[in-house]
Amino acid sequence: MATPKTAVALYNYEAFMGGESDFMAFRSKLSVGSPAPDFTAVVLDSGYKVQLWDYCKEGDVVIEFGLLT
Repeated sequence: MATPKTAVALYNYEAFMGGESDFMAFRSKLSVGSPAPDFTAVVLDSGYKVQLWDYCKEGDVVIEFGLLT
């Protein structure tokens, strides 16, 4: 298992090495506006595990996957 420091380094890669088919496959998993399934994720800088539902109870949640530039 990666440490928080190595997890951050792995996440922040310099270039996307996948192709157009990788992007389109990811994009088609959930339709816009559909409810997201509950899942557990790891906070990169602390290593803590969090569940989506813990945040949904408080209101709307925006999830960013990848880099917004």
